[in-house]
Amino acid sequence: MKAAVLLSPGRMELESLPDPAAAQGGALLKMKACGVCGTDIKMMQQGHRDLVYPQVPGHEMVGRIVETNGCGGSLAEGDLVQIWPGIACGTCRPCRRGRDNLCPDIKIMGFNTQGGFAELLALPAESLGHGCNLLPANADCSLLALSEPLACCLNGQSHCPVRRDDFVLILGGGPIGAMHALLALLRGAGKVMVAERLPERVRKLKKNTGAVVFDPSQESLPDVLAAETEGQGADVIFSATPKMPVDEDLLHLLSPGGRVCVFSGPAPGQHQKELDLRRIHYHEITISGSYGCTSLQNRRAVSLLLSHRIRADWLITRRASLSEIDRAFDHSARRAGMKSVVCL
Repeated sequence: MKAAVLLSPGRMELESLPDPAAAQGGALLKMKACGVCGTDIKMMQQGHRDLVYPQVPGHEMVGRIVETNGCGGSLAEGDLVQIWPGIACGTCRPCRRGRDNLCPDIKIMGFNTQGGFAELLALPAESLGHGCNLLPANADCSLLALSEPLACCLNGQSHCPVRRDDFVLILGGGPIGAMHALLALLRGAGKVMVAERLPERVRKLKKNTGAVVFDPSQESLPDVLAAETEGQGADVIFSATPKMPVDEDLLHLLSPGGRVCVFSGPAPGQHQKELDLRRIHYHEITISGSYGCTSLQNRRAVSLLLSHRIRADWLITRRASLSEIDRAFDHSARRAGMKSVVCL
């Protein structure tokens, strides 16, 4: 099979690899679409703490089952499926509590095991239950590849829930920021504000969401927030870019009882911050982390996209074949549009 292989930071090559075999209880997929994540760009440029080289990256995956190996269940050859990329143990305390993204023994396709930028992918038995979501035969594979990043936003909003009439501030208007905006509006937010510097992304957000979109390099973030909320501040803040850190200044933008979601991984040098615990105490501020998504959230994201309750097709601004994967990575790395998807 053909596959894109990360050999080292800055070096990815299209190689011919032996076809994988379906493990006992597992299945073999012919990949149909795999989205390019910001983490893929990070892996390509500088590596990642969970990455094992050489590796086929890609974790936002849709494929068709071409072979099963005693897996049983409701899935069969020919089925189109979306894949949760986690391979969790299923028995530890987090797994039993439905938080399988926090499984201490979790493996993630595209990091520890082969990912989706390949013609074929072997799914282990652990992935064929809660991690494998059956799709309609005519589903838009590129669109459903957005399920995993949308599920990550569902996870973030489970920790910092958006309530009706909330003022929501999103830092960063890329694909993740856009999905947070769409989810917040779906959940009845009174107003969603997105801080984004890139003009093309600003234009797309204004056209396709009901959010107030502004460039924080041209307009003062505190001034915009004060004007849009009549001085009350934000009820919820989501960090969707490492370029705008969660710090003490950010806490001053919150209303009493406000919530902050540390969604985007902090940039180097921004990992440790001093925060005023008195403000957190007296204003009842909540600061929550969010990492990845659970298999159940992944399934819910599939339903949101299939039902069109979340309209996200406009986020795909580049489709490329596997042989053109460099173009897809370049499009995402330059932030030329929104989302790149490799179609196989």
